[in-house]
Amino acid sequence: MIIDPSLREDFLEAILNLARDGRRPPTIHDIAAALKKTEGEIQSVLTVLAEKGDAVLAGDGGVTLTPQGKELAMRVVKKHETLQCFFSEMLGMDIPSASNEACLLEHAVSDETISRLGTYMQSPPHRRRGGQGEGGEIVRPLPALTDFNEGDDLIVSRILGKERANRLLDLGVVPGERVRIKRKLANNALVVQVKGCDVALSPEVAASICVEREQ
Repeated sequence: MIIDPSLREDFLEAILNLARDGRRPPTIHDIAAALKKTEGEIQSVLTVLAEKGDAVLAGDGGVTLTPQGKELAMRVVKKHETLQCFFSEMLGMDIPSASNEACLLEHAVSDETISRLGTYMQSPPHRRRGGQGEGGEIVRPLPALTDFNEGDDLIVSRILGKERANRLLDLGVVPGERVRIKRKLANNALVVQVKGCDVALSPEVAASICVEREQ
C-alpha cells in the first residue's frame, strides 16, 4: 500500500498530539476518533508507517513513534502552530478558522518558509493588533498569565513581544492552546502545564502571553 505524503504527516501529527495529551501510547481506537476514520483504515495506514520505520505497533494495541517518525511529526506540528499563530495574531482570524487553514497549508509549506514566517512575526510589533504605547512598547489588550492564580485553566489568546514567538512556538504555547498554572513564584515567574508537560516561564515571557479563562 502506498500512502500520500500528506496522509502520512496527518497520522504522525495525530499520534504525537495524542501521546502528548495522554498518559499512555494512543491506540488504534484513539487515532480513529481523532482523524474521524474507521479502525480498519487506521490499521492499514499504521502498517505502512511501521514498514517505513515511522511507528511501532505494540501487542497491547498502543502506537508509538520511532525517532524518525517523531522528528517528522514535530516538524509538521511546528508548521501547523506557526501558521495558526500567523493567521490568528497577524490576520485576526478566530482560532478554529486559523487552525483549519493551517491544516490545509502545513503539508505544502517548506521548513524555510516556516522559519522566515516565525522571524517575521518576531520583528514587526507595529503590525500587531495590540497597538503601541509611548516609547514604542506594545500595549497589552488582554489579561496575561501573570494576572491569574495557581490552578487556573486558561486559553492562550495572543502573544506579544518581538523576541519570544519562536521559543513559545517550540514549547507549544500558541493561540488556542490550553494551559494550567501549576506554580506561581513571588517574582511572577510561573510553571505552567501545556500539552501534558511542565514549562517554566520567566516573568517577562509570562507577561507577554495574553490569556482568557477556559469556558
